Amino acid sequence: MVDQHPLGPRDLSSVLASLREGIQIIDREWRYVYMNAAACEHSRRQPGELIGRTMHEAYPGIEKTPLFSQLERCLEDGAPSAMVNEFSYPDGVTRSFELHIEPCDVGVVVLSIDVTEGRKLEAQLRHSQKMEAVGRLAGSVAHDFNNLLSVILGYSSMLLADLKPVDPIRPDIDMIRAAGEKAAALTRQLLAFSRQQVLSPRVLDLNEIVQDSERMLRRLLGEDIELVMLYQRNLSPVRVDPGQIDQVVMNLALNARDAMPTGGKLTIETREVELDASYTADHFDVTPGPHVMLAVSDTGIGMDRETQTRIFEPFFTTKDVGKGTGLGLSTVFGIVRQSGGNIWVYSEVGGGTTFKVYLPRAPNGHEPEAPAFVEPVTLRGTETILLVEDQDEVRRVAQEILSRHGYHVIASQNAGEALLSCERHPRTIHLLLTDVVMPQMSGRELAERLAKVRPDMKVLYMSGYTDNAIVHHGILDSGIAFVQKPLVPEMLARRVREVLDTAAPRRSQPPPV
Repeated sequence: MVDQHPLGPRDLSSVLASLREGIQIIDREWRYVYMNAAACEHSRRQPGELIGRTMHEAYPGIEKTPLFSQLERCLEDGAPSAMVNEFSYPDGVTRSFELHIEPCDVGVVVLSIDVTEGRKLEAQLRHSQKMEAVGRLAGSVAHDFNNLLSVILGYSSMLLADLKPVDPIRPDIDMIRAAGEKAAALTRQLLAFSRQQVLSPRVLDLNEIVQDSERMLRRLLGEDIELVMLYQRNLSPVRVDPGQIDQVVMNLALNARDAMPTGGKLTIETREVELDASYTADHFDVTPGPHVMLAVSDTGIGMDRETQTRIFEPFFTTKDVGKGTGLGLSTVFGIVRQSGGNIWVYSEVGGGTTFKVYLPRAPNGHEPEAPAFVEPVTLRGTETILLVEDQDEVRRVAQEILSRHGYHVIASQNAGEALLSCERHPRTIHLLLTDVVMPQMSGRELAERLAKVRPDMKVLYMSGYTDNAIVHHGILDSGIAFVQKPLVPEMLARRVREVLDTAAPRRSQPPPV
């Protein structure tokens, strides 16, 4: 038989004092009669400040709060309840507490659990899921628009090539092409946000990118904004696309300029940091370890909390109509995330804003060389090209572009037709130009099938957005040749010529996913 050792008052007091959860007992006159150490910590009050005082004395106006209503209901009905209460301290800090309210002989017992960090991570998770969903939608829209823009830009460019310089309709066609180019720029920003760009990363020093932007920034910012550059020497390298990171720097700096309409100070800083477990615990989807930080800080108008939660969403802007597309910061977000990094914003209304970009330090090792394409002497050719594109309008404009440049084109609307055409064609097919995403069989699968019967045929993929068949995390698999839609005559002809003129056979089938 086990001896019974009932807890004495001192033992019980020690147990309650050691709990991480706060314990408060409030009598029926609304007086505090007990608080353990955790409850004092949660309220930032000493026991002597509350014990013996009523809630009304300690917190004037508390009778108007949902918490007081819950306490009243518990006293009246004797039924336990639970709620989450936001508690704001005099210094402006707000924390979240999960409260469990139970009736007792004296009055009510309130158990408080600090859930601030958990709710913060939960909010970050919801925000991340929302951004992911919006990104998928943006990528899908960009894909469809790139097919339409291939037709608009392709035919307008060919019309301009056919018209004489003095033709009266030439300005009208020029306007169509210019509008198409602006639309193409918007789709590129959507692809950047949705992390579906094709990147060309290299191992480099972040200081070099920022320094290259400095002269341009000083011209763009104006004389009423002081630019301060703080570089940490001997930064560890990062593996990024220099053009994309330059766009990050420029967009953040211009956004800061707009936040300082009457002038101010813009500080750009680079520094090595170690993101430890405590930081990653407070920030969802952040990997601990060594990073290189890029911080862009301004002394501008700042942002409220609601604006900060939406600042990276595409088409969200606080600027006046016509003064911003709302894609600048969403583009920054997509580039940073696709580069393996994270970006966080810290701001107070009237207290300025700081954007901090964290890029993982590049691992040691040999940097793989990018495929070396030959600069074409001419954009024309006489080779045979097997063109596979399921969108009729895109297929026709691509065929017209290639035919105008002298190529013999075998056009197919799907992989089945392409296989049949390849089987029936008795002569050499020099290049397979195929869309990546097609019904029934993808471009990658088609290339693998045809490689068995035509091993010398080169492959050029095209797509309106990146696909895991040929691109992983925005980086082309080794040996892949790719042209981004929308298709523009000179760009397509140049890319075709580059692939055809490359001496070594280009086996363009990526490894299995």
